[in-house]
Amino acid sequence: MTVTVERVEVLCLQDPQAAYYRFEGSYRNVVVLVHGDNGLTGISESDAPPEIVKALIEMPPYNQRSEGLADIVAGQAVDDPRRLWDEMYARTQWHGRRGAAMHAISALDIAIWDLFAQSQGIPVSEALGGSRHARLPAYATIYPLEDTPARIEAQVVPLLERGFRHFKVCVEPWWSEPNRVRRNLTHLRDLAGPARTLMLDVAQEYTRFEQLEPFLDLLAALDFAWIEAPFPLDNVEDHARLRAATRIPIGVGDLGLTTCKEFESFLAADAFDIAQPDLTNFGGFTEALRLAQMLDGTDRRIVPHAYNTDITIAANLHFLAAQPDPELVEYSTSPSHLRQSLARGLAPIDADGMIPVPTAPGLGVTLNADAVAEFALSRAAEASR
Repeated sequence: MTVTVERVEVLCLQDPQAAYYRFEGSYRNVVVLVHGDNGLTGISESDAPPEIVKALIEMPPYNQRSEGLADIVAGQAVDDPRRLWDEMYARTQWHGRRGAAMHAISALDIAIWDLFAQSQGIPVSEALGGSRHARLPAYATIYPLEDTPARIEAQVVPLLERGFRHFKVCVEPWWSEPNRVRRNLTHLRDLAGPARTLMLDVAQEYTRFEQLEPFLDLLAALDFAWIEAPFPLDNVEDHARLRAATRIPIGVGDLGLTTCKEFESFLAADAFDIAQPDLTNFGGFTEALRLAQMLDGTDRRIVPHAYNTDITIAANLHFLAAQPDPELVEYSTSPSHLRQSLARGLAPIDADGMIPVPTAPGLGVTLNADAVAEFALSRAAEASR
C-alpha cells in the first residue's frame, strides 16, 4: 500500500553559541519532516537561512505557478519521489527555479526519499539504484584553521587519533601573509604525513585568478588533492584559467549552484574536475541523480558538500553508495553542539578513516528529541505570543 503525505513540519533551530563568522552555518539549521499517513516520518535539513526555507514551505498560494511546498505535497502519494520533485519545481516557477526555492525543494526531496525508503523497508541507497559500497572514506573539514603551527597541531592530532586520513582546510584571513601560509601549510603536511590527503577550500575568498596564482606552486609541492570554490560562480573564465594553470583538480558547486543547468557553463568551458553540490541545496537526491547522469562518460567526479549535521552526511553516504566508484564523504568537525547532537544513528569513523553506509530503512538516522527541544528557539518564541 502506497504511503500518502499527511503533513509537513518545519523546525528552525539555533545553537545558543551562534555567531556570524564569515561563512560558518553550522550553528543554525532548518529541519524538514514529512509525515506519512502510515505513521512514518522522513527527515531532512538544508544549509540555508531557516526562516526563508520555512516561508517557502509554509507560504499560502500566490498563483498556480507560485505555491507553498507543503500544500503541493500534502495528500500526494509517495510512489515516486522524482514525480513529486517535478511537481514542486513546476508549481514554484514564478518565484523559484534557482536559489532559495531550490534549497527548500531540496529539503523536501530528501525527506520524501527517506519516507519512501522507510515505507519500502529499504535503505535510501537501495531506492536510489542499489548500494555498491558498504563503507566510504571520510574527510574532515577543519574550519577555521588556526594561525600558528602549535594551534594547528592541537586541532589536527585528535583527528588523526580518531582515524581520519583526509583533511580539508580553508583560506583564512592570515593568507594575506604568504610566509605564514607557507609555514602553516608545510607544518600541516608534516603532521599529516605523505600518505594522507590534504584539500583546500578557497570558499570564494578570492575574486580573480591573479590572487590565487601565487600559492599554486606551494599547493602543488605539498600535494593538495583539490582546490575548491576558488572564485565567485559567475566568474567561469577564471575557473577555466585556474584549471589550465595547475595539475591540481578544481572543485565547484557547493557555494551556490542549485541545478544541473548551472553546471552546464562550467562543463562547456572545461572549468572543473569535481562537482561538489550540496544535496540539501542542489535539489536533493533527485537532482543529484540527474547530475550523475549528466556527467556520466566524462572524467568528472562528484564529491558532495556537507557542513551540516549527520542528516546531511547520511544523505551523502546513501547517494555515493549508489555510485559506481567510491568517493570521499565530507565530515564537518565544527564544535557546534547543534551539528554534533541533532541526529542519531550514524556509525563513527572507523580505524581506517572509513564511515559505514547506514543499512537501516530510509536514511538510517533519527532526530534527537532532546536536541530539538534545546535548540528549537522559534517554537518557544511562537508559544509566547
